[in-house]
Amino acid sequence: MQTNNRKVKMMYLILKEIKLSDTSIYNVVSFTDNLDKANDMLQGYNLIEKEKNNVVYSIVKYEQPLLLTKEMEC
Repeated sequence: MQTNNRKVKMMYLILKEIKLSDTSIYNVVSFTDNLDKANDMLQGYNLIEKEKNNVVYSIVKYEQPLLLTKEMEC
């Protein structure tokens, strides 16, 4: 599949999951396009978090969806 020579932008999202009794709430607390920085940020959030029992931080890799151009249509 052609991407029109467009560089696909990849982002790393830092998610905060708050675990409740019957469900979870997710928030994006930060983002970056640098994996090393994302790992550093994740460590930082884990270090400062006070409620360790019901809060979990994680990294999610997000790739921008491809946009099809007129040439790609059948």
